[in-house]
Amino acid sequence: MPPPTTIPYASGALPGIGHIGSLAKDPVGFFEAQRARGPIVRARLGPRPAYIVNDPELVRHMLVAGHRDFDKGGAFYEPFIGLVGESLGTCRAERHRVRRPLLQPAFHHSRMPGYADRMRECVHHHIAAWSEREVIDPDEEMARLATGALSATMLRGTEGRRIAETFQRNFPVILSGLLSHVLLPPLSRVPLPANRRWQEAVASTYQAISELVEYRRSTAEDESDLMTMLLANSPPPGDPAEDRALHEEVFGFLIGGIETTGSMMAWALHVLATHPEEYRRIQEELEECLAGRDPRHEDIPRLRRMQRLLTEVLRLYPPIWLLSRTTVAPTVLGGHRLPAGVDVFYSPEALHRDPAVFDAPERFDPDRWTGERAGRRQREALIPFGAGARKCIGDNFAMTEGSIALAMVLQRWRVRTVPGTKVRPRIRLTQRPAGLRLRLEARSPDGR
Repeated sequence: MPPPTTIPYASGALPGIGHIGSLAKDPVGFFEAQRARGPIVRARLGPRPAYIVNDPELVRHMLVAGHRDFDKGGAFYEPFIGLVGESLGTCRAERHRVRRPLLQPAFHHSRMPGYADRMRECVHHHIAAWSEREVIDPDEEMARLATGALSATMLRGTEGRRIAETFQRNFPVILSGLLSHVLLPPLSRVPLPANRRWQEAVASTYQAISELVEYRRSTAEDESDLMTMLLANSPPPGDPAEDRALHEEVFGFLIGGIETTGSMMAWALHVLATHPEEYRRIQEELEECLAGRDPRHEDIPRLRRMQRLLTEVLRLYPPIWLLSRTTVAPTVLGGHRLPAGVDVFYSPEALHRDPAVFDAPERFDPDRWTGERAGRRQREALIPFGAGARKCIGDNFAMTEGSIALAMVLQRWRVRTVPGTKVRPRIRLTQRPAGLRLRLEARSPDGR
């Protein structure tokens, strides 16, 4: 068994901060560069050693077969938990095993047709406010649309929508400062205007969550939504620790339900506007399958090209571009011994662009997901929602929303690129399109 010293080091470390400088300068590029150094690479984030896993099969082992040796946590994960709280997506395995079965019914496949109906109403309301020749920022518009869909399905009622809108206003501020708060905690405590804005945004969001919880408890409304299930599986009010846990759970679902799904839909509009042949094929599929009517849940399996489009968008632009685990005991990964308590990082963005797995990985090619081209290796390497026991509970919800929303947008409007627009990924906690602008053109009733 080779000793840990055989694992190569990442280049570019600086005294004191290690690889934090390289990571801050070009986060995605830093992780993609490690692929050439080996399947596992050693790094230093500050004074603490860490490991970067570049091989899709080893990452899958961490998430599936060997998941008991790897858990959420670590020196950089703990500050993150301290900032955003412990929700289903961020809690340790012991808590996750208890909480997930309690919340899973809210995402059962039998609920999706009803959710799709409410999503459709939200999309109607949202795109009706657009006007001919208007230039929109799809990143903002799709975030607003996702806000409406979440409040109508998971946090129903007027108060649910208000909290989602409060979160949408505050989250760009929270997101912009989150990475520095995690990597450089001392700097986050300096009384700078940016730090004060960040603290105010977090406090405002949690205040809105508190008001929602109090309102739903006082009215005893049964909306058969996520909030109902959270309250039903929480102790009676009065325990500050339990109340805080409930608030953190809502916060976590807001991140997953607005930020990541909105990002996926915005990138999808971008690639359609810049790939006219794929745009034409999607339009033909919508006309053939829907014939001008609104999509229903049962239509989604028939929209095969739409599914391939969204899958390819998630390959190229996974909203969550970086994840980590910590070893809970000494373990072996890829023939190397890893000690207990070390941070192990992996980047879905870098894994999805591995040329050893995906042909021409930088090319947008939805047809790579047709049956004859997408083998087991490619499908297992695709992890925008994770894999195994910790796979995102809302993956089907997100794909349902994306399919319904994009179909309705493209049936009503044609989107065109704005000359001179320069689109680039904005890397924070999630990856979103910066600088994206699209011009709207109304489509006629005959689809032209």
